[in-house]
Amino acid sequence: FFEMLGNFSFGDYFKKEAIHFAWDLLTNHFKIPKERLRITVFESDNEAFDLWKAEGVRPDWIIRLGEKDNFWAMGDTGPCGPCTEIHYDWGEQNGCGKPDCQPGCPCDTRFLEIWNLVFMQYNRDASGRLIALPKPSVDTGAGLERLACILQGVYNNYETDLFTPIIQAISNRVKICSGENKSADISMRVIADHLRSSTFLLADGVNPSNEGRGYVLRRILRRAIRHGKKIGMEKPFLFELVGSVVETLGSVYPEIVKNKTLIEIIIQEEEAKFHETIHRGIGLLEDTLTKLTAQNKSVLPGDISFKLYDTFGFPIDLIEVIAKEHQLSVDLSVFNELMEKQRLQSSVHQENQNKALDAITHALSKRQFSTHFVGYDHLHMGAKLLELFCHEGKGVHSIESGEEGYAIFDVTPFYPESGGQIGDHGFIHGKSIEATVSTTFKLAKHILHKIKVKTGVLENQKPYSLTVDTEARKHTAINHTATHLLHAALRKTLGERIKQAGSLVDATHLRFDFTYPKALTTEELSIIETLVNSQIEKSLPVTTKEMSYDQAISKGALAFFDEKYGDQVRVVQVGQEKNEFSTELCGGTHLQNISEIGIIKIVSESSVASGVRRIEAITSTHALNFILERGRVLQKVEHLLGTKAGITEKVAHLLTEVKHLQRENEQLKIKVAQSNLKASKEETKVERLRDIQFVLQQIPSGDPKILRALVDQFRDRLKEKTIIVLATESHGKVSLCVGLTQDLLKRYDAGKIVKELAPEVGGSGGGRSDFAQAGGTNPAGIPAAFNKFRLWLEANP
Repeated sequence: FFEMLGNFSFGDYFKKEAIHFAWDLLTNHFKIPKERLRITVFESDNEAFDLWKAEGVRPDWIIRLGEKDNFWAMGDTGPCGPCTEIHYDWGEQNGCGKPDCQPGCPCDTRFLEIWNLVFMQYNRDASGRLIALPKPSVDTGAGLERLACILQGVYNNYETDLFTPIIQAISNRVKICSGENKSADISMRVIADHLRSSTFLLADGVNPSNEGRGYVLRRILRRAIRHGKKIGMEKPFLFELVGSVVETLGSVYPEIVKNKTLIEIIIQEEEAKFHETIHRGIGLLEDTLTKLTAQNKSVLPGDISFKLYDTFGFPIDLIEVIAKEHQLSVDLSVFNELMEKQRLQSSVHQENQNKALDAITHALSKRQFSTHFVGYDHLHMGAKLLELFCHEGKGVHSIESGEEGYAIFDVTPFYPESGGQIGDHGFIHGKSIEATVSTTFKLAKHILHKIKVKTGVLENQKPYSLTVDTEARKHTAINHTATHLLHAALRKTLGERIKQAGSLVDATHLRFDFTYPKALTTEELSIIETLVNSQIEKSLPVTTKEMSYDQAISKGALAFFDEKYGDQVRVVQVGQEKNEFSTELCGGTHLQNISEIGIIKIVSESSVASGVRRIEAITSTHALNFILERGRVLQKVEHLLGTKAGITEKVAHLLTEVKHLQRENEQLKIKVAQSNLKASKEETKVERLRDIQFVLQQIPSGDPKILRALVDQFRDRLKEKTIIVLATESHGKVSLCVGLTQDLLKRYDAGKIVKELAPEVGGSGGGRSDFAQAGGTNPAGIPAAFNKFRLWLEANP
């Protein structure tokens, strides 16, 4: 993903102010040279053209473009208006070479769009007529990564400091140096981008699934895994790199810091599943390829490739690689047709599902029967199919193999999504028929099963065997009961003002939202976690009873404001009567004894909204694996430190020592840089022009951090009326800085000087009036930059 900055006005300031704000920020605050910027406006927007001229932009640097490039609309009708874009000029060497190369040129390599200012001033009606809005608005967007490229003097988003630490971590993990291999570089960039995206999606509560946002996340992760395989990673590795994303962006996005552990767990599980998926699907692919080779065929049919992609999650490029090993190509035309068909289906899937559920609800309102739920006591049950609907929500007599739909039975063991607990999934079997249940809903007094027929024909009014996924149900029940324990522990620790504000319970983890005004301390979280685990050790029974709502409340059972209860309610109690640990109204599935939970581990605590906190936790084998992994890490630390005692104190001492050594190292680098100058007989030569003394020096250290310290030393030594220009080069990158003594600040500006010099080293820069720096990609241009300074100083007394 990439980030978009922006500013907005709804009926307040308009074109004049928006244009001035953007120009002022870029040229005066970011110190981007004005001569590097070009402007595009809508061809008939004379007002914007004149406003840019008023800002001092040369008329020949303001380009008029048509509706395709500089007019924004939400659709064929509705709010719309002209836009003006600000582009950065990378220089003639990056263009097509034509004298008229400008924004909009087909070469599309020289100019980089960095900011789009949209002026929403019209409403377009069905006839195409533009009607002026009574209160026009401004909507702007500036690419953060693109601005970072310009300010850091690099041509590629992946070379900015938003990506380089992550790519370096990947490089260290796969043991491939960045820049050694073009194909590997591409894979590492894909992994870095997809890992960033996945980290943020997971932090925002999106989990991998086969539908909607969850499916997008799953595809992103699987593409990253595939690129990992391209560079030799045959086992799960992505989860180990989450820390690099957190270290790079965590100071700005605290939610990824708080959810780091949970993100690692989910990514590790998804990686393991995908490796298992490939293992299962590879047999089908290899068998098919062997048969085709035996038949002297040269092409793998597109429908088989699509089945591997859609059913097993095989990336098409992996299918192509394996097919090529058998001297076969892949019919991509058929594959792409099926992909496009699926894409179109997916784009309308959610809307169609909502329409389908509305249609089904309407149809069921006329039915008198209800579904009898037996899932508390049974996970397998014979049942009669009473109502069958196609995926559009229309009543049908049958659904054939490959088709999806919805089914209602007279009785079912499948728990419908409710109270934060996800719906059950599982299987339907009959004579020569197999279908899957992907989820289950509650529609009034009916339980609706979302199904897909795998083989045979599912017919209405016939008997079938229904089976819930036992493992998924078991772990969901574990997490649901653990949620009740967590809720009770929160109230006992923080007070009864704690109120549930939401929850999510599935087979992998639990999420509990509650009202509380501030973040929980590490000590509070430890107390809560310990309290829950101490109850689990007691092996308390879990009992359920049906009673009237009033009776349940009188017994102290917790009810929730956003839930609707009937006259009769189900009460879930943990512990013996009159000495219970938790009592809540709940219709979910639970354990019989909390000892089955094993252990609970809180992995994150964060803010959801003002006054609402969120705890995420794992249980059972997930928690055990987490603790074992942390134990292995601790053992490695103990081994590295050579002790098992006082680990925390020793690590803290080492970190303090590292910081001290880093400071010493910086000082040593400065001394080495000075010594190198003397050793190479290039000891600093102070030049003079009029009353100004100046230093122009290339530093051989290659470390840009040294430049600032050397500038300060030169200023301290030379005292007054001095300008220092230093440059260094490392791995093809140039760092250049300019420093002034205080007495020259009324005459000169270091930021303006560095902007004059930066183009000579193929970059750009800016900074304060007393110190400024630039980055570039042309080390050979350093002498030219020094010469340009001499000419500049001559012309600016």
